[in-house]
Amino acid sequence: MGRFAATGAAFVAVLILLIGGGALAVIQSVSSSSRSGANCAPAGATATSAAGYGPEQMNHAATIVAVGKQMQVPEYGWVIAIATAITESGLRNLSYGDRDSLGLFQQRPSMGWGSREQILDPTYAAAQFYRRLLALPSWQHMGLAPAAQAVQRSAFPGRYANHEQAARQIVGAVRGATCTATAMTGGWTPPTRGTCTSGFGYRGSEFHKGLDIGAPIGTPILAANAGTVISSGPASGYGLWVRIQHAGGIVTIYGHNDHNLVREGQYVQAGQPIAAVGNRGASTGAHLHLQIEANGQAVDPVEFYRQRGGQLCG
Repeated sequence: MGRFAATGAAFVAVLILLIGGGALAVIQSVSSSSRSGANCAPAGATATSAAGYGPEQMNHAATIVAVGKQMQVPEYGWVIAIATAITESGLRNLSYGDRDSLGLFQQRPSMGWGSREQILDPTYAAAQFYRRLLALPSWQHMGLAPAAQAVQRSAFPGRYANHEQAARQIVGAVRGATCTATAMTGGWTPPTRGTCTSGFGYRGSEFHKGLDIGAPIGTPILAANAGTVISSGPASGYGLWVRIQHAGGIVTIYGHNDHNLVREGQYVQAGQPIAAVGNRGASTGAHLHLQIEANGQAVDPVEFYRQRGGQLCG
């Protein structure tokens, strides 16, 4: 099936495996992830292997399930995703494939799935798979193979059904997985990856209260830190936004979203997917408008992160 491909900045993922009788075995693996801080450190899986797949593949399966949980995807969606990853890569994060196909799901940069670096981030790849699955009308009433094929558009659509039983066994083994962010100092993690296109400050006669980060439509937006969602929906100028209240009088605002994944009153963790990059409202191109307010006063997001040991641009 090929070698495991390391990508992005290295992080240490701790996979806590609950083995029969309640004993704990902790596998600590140096893995790779996005530079965005969207790292998924799956924990709580219940076996080191299942259906003939070993620790490396089970770690990826736990990540897929954990991302599905964070995005509130029903369990059948986890089965579809894992069966797809088995079919496409044998649950390995491949750095090669047919034409420009890459990663767990063999997604293609040329087909709009994201950049090479993004696709080789298992967290990003899983989120992109789920985003397209959730966009299918009545996907929960489709057979596994038709649902997977509608997302993947494979030349061999019948293959996915061959792995449904194995996928169900694996989901049963890693059902307890949770997804946590590898956060920076203070718990702050960048909300998305992309090019910083417009900074904080005056733009002509107007004062721009945030930072614009250009990224393809559908790119996951993550909660910058733990907090409570205080708004999620339409907003004048922002199109569709999410606002999160954090400790210390800090509020983060995420604007021009394509769609939101959280609701008002919901508590979110740092790095949890909350929305997707869009081009709604007063926007001239696909990007995230990130706005940070400290006690009601807008502050420069780049400087805010710099003071906390992080980086948003460059």
